[in-house]
Amino acid sequence: LNVNEGELFGFLGPNGAGKTTALKIISTLLKPQRGTVRVFGHDIKHEFKKVRQRIGYMPDHFSMYRQMTVFEYLDFFAAAYGLTLGQRNTVIDDVLTLTDMDVRRNDMTKGLSRGMQQRLSLARVLVHDPDLLLLDEPASGLDPRARIELMEILGELRNLGKTIFISSHIL
Repeated sequence: LNVNEGELFGFLGPNGAGKTTALKIISTLLKPQRGTVRVFGHDIKHEFKKVRQRIGYMPDHFSMYRQMTVFEYLDFFAAAYGLTLGQRNTVIDDVLTLTDMDVRRNDMTKGLSRGMQQRLSLARVLVHDPDLLLLDEPASGLDPRARIELMEILGELRNLGKTIFISSHIL
């Protein structure tokens, strides 16, 4: 399987088909039982740190630090990626604008709806400007309008040259 820069690629299938496992392998969270996986030319088994620098992984089930504001949550992760204070403020402003979360900046994460949590999780994935986004069931639990808005955001990310893998179950 080869995926080119700027492509949106989907793993579709029923529950238990291996979509999440495939994303976990690509993200270096699981080692493949056989075969080779390369991300941007880097073998995930031997060069996992180089791979992790270039990817952003959004799991299907995520937890948030519930006693933080949206800004504090994003700032925590941006700092973990080594961004300076000045870089963090700029990047957080940018990802909040991109995900249409500007007005939620000072809201507590514990009070966010499922759709807003999904947007915040996507914003978190973007703080270190990854080239490849691995999104596991990103539209799970979203209402039809929120799904459309998510696809619009993903379209903007593709226009920025991001490569996007999405897993989604089918009925």
